[in-house]
Amino acid sequence: MHVGPARPACARQARQVSTSETTSDDRIGPKEEKNFSNVSPPSGLDVSESNFNEIDMKELASKVSEIALDEREAALFDMHGVAPTLEEDPEMLSTSLTEMNKMLTNMLCWRQASAFKIAESQAPEYTRNEKLLLMFLRCENFNVKAAANRLISFFRHKLSLFGPEKLTKETIGQNDLDEEDLKCIAAGYVQLLPRRDHAGRAQFIYFPRFVKWATRDNALRMFYYLCMVALRDEETQRKGVVALVHSVGNDGSNPQEKDSLLAWKSMQLMRGALPLKVVGHHICSSPSSGLRFFFSYVTKFIDSAGIARTRFHEGMNAVIYIIAFCCDSQLTLSSEWRYPTGTFEEIEQELSGFGINGVNLAISSEGELKVDRHKGMLRSLKCLEAQTSSTEAYVILPSQTDILLGRGKPIQNHPGNLRLSLIVESLLPKYDGCLQKREKTQLAAETVDRMKAAGVRFLCKCDEGWKLARDRIAQERVSSTFRTVRDRLKMVDMVLLDSRLRDDDIHARQNKRMLEKG
Repeated sequence: MHVGPARPACARQARQVSTSETTSDDRIGPKEEKNFSNVSPPSGLDVSESNFNEIDMKELASKVSEIALDEREAALFDMHGVAPTLEEDPEMLSTSLTEMNKMLTNMLCWRQASAFKIAESQAPEYTRNEKLLLMFLRCENFNVKAAANRLISFFRHKLSLFGPEKLTKETIGQNDLDEEDLKCIAAGYVQLLPRRDHAGRAQFIYFPRFVKWATRDNALRMFYYLCMVALRDEETQRKGVVALVHSVGNDGSNPQEKDSLLAWKSMQLMRGALPLKVVGHHICSSPSSGLRFFFSYVTKFIDSAGIARTRFHEGMNAVIYIIAFCCDSQLTLSSEWRYPTGTFEEIEQELSGFGINGVNLAISSEGELKVDRHKGMLRSLKCLEAQTSSTEAYVILPSQTDILLGRGKPIQNHPGNLRLSLIVESLLPKYDGCLQKREKTQLAAETVDRMKAAGVRFLCKCDEGWKLARDRIAQERVSSTFRTVRDRLKMVDMVLLDSRLRDDDIHARQNKRMLEKG
């Protein structure tokens, strides 16, 4: 758990476990369902200069004014990655799962649950699977009613995108996608970054100027596939994801990036149907027509809680903070206002303040998209999806507590590896006290067992990504770390001793000169 400063009870913590019975008034409808599923698509987005400066600013200010003070503080904690993770005790899990099953049973007769009803009749073992239900409960912070509504919407969207023959397939793989879907994914304008942020959250990045799709459904199936890949990991389900929009240097010439209907459908899918907990949005852009579209996108498609978790980079933060603290619904901007252009280095530096490592962004400083790592991940995923009978456990995105076996500075500087060095350093006196090799091996084995009991995984690199290392390999790594840390400390002691000897020699010479002069 990422430990942060204590925060007051807020809306997110208050919505943990709902045990109220469902009534006829609880049926999903335009007023009750807050996941955009019943919202009519907009006729179009006007991204003209006048609309951007006046209408959108008023709409944004009006939405921000709806946010309660405790919700703003909760959003601030989420944005900086210091919000505590909700502890899941067995009693809470059991109660939540029982209540959700009851609620889903009551929803079967509702019109908007027709897709869920079809899935229930085909494979009830899938629709009532505890792992599936927990994904939705975690997404809604164990608000049972909201989780059930999202699950109903999930099956409705899955039926629309993949048809009835794949409605109850637990894992949609690359073999379930058509050629245009795969081209859309391989284009790399949406990527799951290979590392987590400092709080252990997965990071998605979207490059609007590289958008390329044949149909809107191709793009929606791409969003579905990549999001569900990230959600295969339990830590991502608990901690959520950070969404980055990188549009620096974009001149807004790509018409597909400003497709308002796709933006609306994407928001339906990701914020209303998929069990994806988006804890922060970062929109990085230059002042262009693309920026105006994203501003309209935020004000028209994201609710007040989402706006509180949105930051614009570069030059837009001042505007957001003015609105957030003043809440002036009449706020307008002069048409003479211009936003400064943020460079790649400035954007990376600003994102680092939110715990996001700019080095991991899949784009070069010259604005060229990097897709080699992304395509490598897709190849690994295809291998994993084909190995249905494999007994080995593979990991796509290592967590902050995992220990990575390998060489190189990125692996050495991984948080789990740094933590291992600290643990080994604390046990070094006991290691030096071991007179026989057998005793040192036993100490390494005990260290591995204690760390694994605490939820730490030892991972080694493979073609499919990362896989769990065998105990013998983990013990060898711990033994090697003992020797490395011991040698490093000896080197430090030698350097300090040498420094002290040089200082003593200098003082002796100075004293000798003073005596000779005297």
